Amino acid sequence: MRYLSIALAIAGSAAAHPLSSRGTVTSFPAGASWDILLSKGDAIGNVKQQVAEQNFQVIDLDLFDTDAATISDLKATKQVICYFSAGSREDWRPDAGDFKDGDTGKGLDGWQGESWVNVKSENVRDIMKKRIRMAAENGCSAVDPDNVDGFVSQDGFGYDKSAYVDYVKFLAQEASANNLAIGLKNAEDLIPDVVDVMAFAINEQCHEYSECDLYKPFTEQNKAVFNIEY
Repeated sequence: MRYLSIALAIAGSAAAHPLSSRGTVTSFPAGASWDILLSKGDAIGNVKQQVAEQNFQVIDLDLFDTDAATISDLKATKQVICYFSAGSREDWRPDAGDFKDGDTGKGLDGWQGESWVNVKSENVRDIMKKRIRMAAENGCSAVDPDNVDGFVSQDGFGYDKSAYVDYVKFLAQEASANNLAIGLKNAEDLIPDVVDVMAFAINEQCHEYSECDLYKPFTEQNKAVFNIEY
């Protein structure tokens, strides 16, 4: 298991800020401390020993690789964000066979076995509904849907940005219906259109690419921006 501690980059101080709930949905205020399991290796069963007593408030884990019992144990001291790819089909996932012809486009550069999905497909949306429901049933506090800006990477469908704004808002609606918070993963071009329905953001390498200022709409609403620098 490769486990990497991440320092907060934009969300204010790395000191602990209290998490709160709006009804049954967790909020993630600017400054909340976090960590992320980037690669499980062969030791996902040890995640509780690795992180349960660590001094941070939020942990981001893979939805499919983390069982409900582990999530329940971790929630004694943390809020658990559950990761899945909402914008791609990964051929190793247990529901990969649910995608139909026409649901997938070009492959993701550098990621073998992974293809962009058609964000307008009702079947794709049904698959994502099931994933969000699974996150709720497993006890996740929030979801981290990745790869939601395929238009930037020319995913093979030729849709403009509005299709992806609509898709992210669909995901947010489904998360809300299941009493889950939801975050925006990267997808900086979508921020002005979706920040109001997101509880937090997760960014990869905004320091390297000088993009951190793009996340001000989140911190201005006291929403956490969790940063990863590789």
